[in-house]
Formats: sequence, structure tokens, C-alpha cells
Amino acid sequence: MVEGKKKVNLNIDHDKEVFYANNLAIFNNPTEFILDFTQITPRVDVVQEKQVLTYVAKHNAIILNPKQAKIFFNLLKENLEKYEKKFGEIKLEKGKKIKKESLTKNFSDYIG
Repeated sequence: MVEGKKKVNLNIDHDKEVFYANNLAIFNNPTEFILDFTQITPRVDVVQEKQVLTYVAKHNAIILNPKQAKIFFNLLKENLEKYEKKFGEIKLEKGKKIKKESLTKNFSDYIG
């Protein structure tokens, strides 16, 4: 082994699936920031011979200390700026919130 170089063992977990999140909630206290990534998907269950709409929620939370949260924020900001420079501005609708009722209505449109 060459002096100054260290051998590092690396084990990659290939069994972990990619997690797609369509919702995000952020909480904090004096010592932590909690980023709760949620995937909410509708499905139709048959209960007593009737179709019932069920929402399935999966969570993956990331907990960061304030310094890590600031580093994450700066990295995300930097990457968003690079993205917009390459692909164009990401436009957000101002003052428009998605209500749970509107999600329910849209999902139920798929049920016959």
C-alpha cells in the first residue's frame, strides 16, 4: 500500500428502493430539523362489496442538526440555480394551496 493512502471498505445497499415523495412537511425544534418526506397514493379497496377509496401513506424522515440543515439548504439552492440556468425558471403559482378536498376529488375521478 502506498504511504498516505488508506483502504476503505464500501458496502452499497442495493435492496433499498428509491423513494418518491409527493408531499413534504418540515418541523424543527432548537436542536433539529425534521424533513418528513411522504408518499400518498390512492387505491381502491372492496369492503362489503363496495368500492372504498383508501389513501396509503409512506414516510421517510430525515433529521438534521441546524448546521447540516444550513448546508443542505445551500446545496439545494445552488443546484436549483444550476437547474434553472440550464432548463429555465421553475415557476410557482403564488397564493394557491392544494386542499385535501381537491386531492380527494381528483383521485376519485379515476374510480368507476
